[in-house]
Amino acid sequence: MKYMQQSDVPEYLKHAEERLHEENERCILYLDAGTRKPLIATTEKQLLECHISPILDKGFTTLMDGRRTEDLQRLYTLLSRIDAFEFLRQALSSYIRKSGQRIVMDDEKDKDMVQSLLDFKTSLDTIWEESFSKNESFGNTIKDSFEHLINLRQNRPAELIAKFLDEKLRAGNKGT
Repeated sequence: MKYMQQSDVPEYLKHAEERLHEENERCILYLDAGTRKPLIATTEKQLLECHISPILDKGFTTLMDGRRTEDLQRLYTLLSRIDAFEFLRQALSSYIRKSGQRIVMDDEKDKDMVQSLLDFKTSLDTIWEESFSKNESFGNTIKDSFEHLINLRQNRPAELIAKFLDEKLRAGNKGT
């Protein structure tokens, strides 16, 4: 717990990854094969399970805002070891809803809303592909969270999307 409190999340994730690798190597070199699985499970519990909330609370938003795909992939891989994807999906959904709400609910930025949402969705798709291994459940989380965003302001996002597409189509027709 102390190391988690003293370090940032990417540093802690690297630390956990290294310790798990070292423990696995020690098991292979020095212990009976039957000991390996329970020992690794105990190590995973101490390094990961006990720290899921602090890891996600302290660093998930920073990793997402910084588009730190390598660190997000490390987080995804480590949490896959302890079957903790539900926590990660909840954090992802919360992040999308909070970040997207700032885009959708700002009346002053209606002019840029559609492009901002498209840029946000593009960055999420990149993270989904590079960090979350195109996991279908994470793709569904992104889709469901975006549906929530679009429905926050009744018809306004739909109107702006229609206007955006109309402008793009008109601009395309002028070129032909």
